[in-house]
Amino acid sequence: MTQVRMADIQWPAVVKLTQNDELLYLAHQRDWLELACLYQHQFIDTDLLLDSLGNQYLIRATPTTIHEDPIGELPNLLKQEQKLSLIDFIKWVQKHANAIGQCCVAKLAFTTFAQGMEIVHSLDD
Repeated sequence: MTQVRMADIQWPAVVKLTQNDELLYLAHQRDWLELACLYQHQFIDTDLLLDSLGNQYLIRATPTTIHEDPIGELPNLLKQEQKLSLIDFIKWVQKHANAIGQCCVAKLAFTTFAQGMEIVHSLDD
């Protein structure tokens, strides 16, 4: 596991919270920064960010110390050696669609991570 520079992440991306089947779509790095500020103390160590290449990043919340600069408290992203399989991502997207009340989720399929990201984005519209 290595700490990540934001430039390494291929946007769009999604966040998979461990305790929720819904995926949080992030079009750009600024979307991650907004989400990280909002959730900074609510992430748990098994929450993941998945980028458009299938790279998985564990979201590590920073300790709850007080910083004058709120950016100092943003969670760290730790790149995992193993990419998520496309089959697992399809399951994530199907569970997401089901959680937000879409029908026919078994028919949702795609052949690239980027296509899956677009499906998540379109389901949220």
